[in-house]
Amino acid sequence: MGNADTELQRLRELAPAAEIWTEGGQAVAFLPDVEFRVGKETATRDLLLWPRDRDSYNSRLFLSEPVTAANAKNWKTFGIFGRTWHACSWQGVPNTLPWIEILANHLRAFQ
Repeated sequence: MGNADTELQRLRELAPAAEIWTEGGQAVAFLPDVEFRVGKETATRDLLLWPRDRDSYNSRLFLSEPVTAANAKNWKTFGIFGRTWHACSWQGVPNTLPWIEILANHLRAFQ
């Protein structure tokens, strides 16, 4: 995994307005208005990619609103950066991958 600026450049191929936000000295990626597949439909959400350990997960993906998908279960709500975010239970995405691959693996939960 490279540094946050390098990782951000790759994420901007998907979300041109992506930004690095930090909490507790840890870099996370804010990706506004990302379109992604949810089953046979397309959803648009703001995403917050947490590419480090959090809440007993190796990495997390938070959405501005939950989506309905067969594999996206056990949604929980989190207050992060003064905003409400939603995350489902999706394990097994290592934080050693490049951020764009971490994101792709998390988005599989919604397909």
